[in-house]
Amino acid sequence: MNYFLLNCIFLAAVLLLALPVMAQIKWRAIAYATAALLAITAIFDNVIIGLGIVAYDPALISGIKVGLAPIEDFAYSLAAPLLITVILEYTKVLKWKR
Repeated sequence: MNYFLLNCIFLAAVLLLALPVMAQIKWRAIAYATAALLAITAIFDNVIIGLGIVAYDPALISGIKVGLAPIEDFAYSLAAPLLITVILEYTKVLKWKR
C-alpha cells in the first residue's frame, strides 16, 4: 500500500465522521486553520527532508512534490483541523462533563 492510498482511507474516515455534524462546523475557521497548517507543513517538511532527517521510498510516493516534500505529507494538515472540530462537536452532542 502506498502513502497516497493510506491518506485517502484516512481522509475518507474523517469525512464520514464529519457527516453527522456538518451543519455545526465553522467552515471558515477550518479553512484558516488548514491554510496555516499547510504553510507550516510546507516549510518544515522541506527543512527536515533537506537536512536528511526524513526520507521517503520513491516507490511509495506519487512523485508529486511541493519543494522536496511529497504531496502525501500534507494529508494530515488537511485532516487535523476538521478532525479536531468534529471531535469537539461530538463532545458537545454527548454533553460530556468534567
